[in-house]
Amino acid sequence: MEKYIWSLDISTTNIGFALWDDKGKLIELKHLELKTGKDVPVDERDIHKAEIFRKFVANYKEHILNDLNGELIHIVVEEPLGGSNNPTTNSLLYGFNGICRYILFVMFGIYPLKISVYDSRKLFCSELVRVSYKKNGEKVETMSFPEKYKKEKKLYIWEKVCKLEPQIEWIYKKDSKVPKDMCFDMSDSYAVGFAGLKTLGIIK
Repeated sequence: MEKYIWSLDISTTNIGFALWDDKGKLIELKHLELKTGKDVPVDERDIHKAEIFRKFVANYKEHILNDLNGELIHIVVEEPLGGSNNPTTNSLLYGFNGICRYILFVMFGIYPLKISVYDSRKLFCSELVRVSYKKNGEKVETMSFPEKYKKEKKLYIWEKVCKLEPQIEWIYKKDSKVPKDMCFDMSDSYAVGFAGLKTLGIIK
């Protein structure tokens, strides 16, 4: 039976996910759109979306077992950035992330490895990390994106994934080469997966 690692970037609109083999090779890179009907009250939508995710995970478990003849050995989840000025938004993101991680644990019996956005980017984009030392010898790491990506960090990550995995079919906005938002969820799931593989010692 094959062994796999599943990495996910969870938001309340789209969930990007990447499946890797136990050597660190990408098997699948896709997304799940979390849509609820307009008739669903706003304060109940997170529950409905969690149920969409639960059903999807159950089906994906069968896909791994039956179509890929395998099982999961690790799950990696990116922690929410929590950078919104709206405390309600931050609370919703952290809460939904926790619900999804619990669903993953119940379905697979695996505690998801949580990786911060900073660590995900630092490990995936190591070329952007600069090391300096304080007078006392303490090591300091800083990360700096090129100027054109200062406000578009997700674009830098997406473009890097495009170069590493040219076989991926992305979803673009109509009549353009501008990627839709779910593409960034997909590339973020790749980045956090890469970081997870390094953290777990599967790749160097």
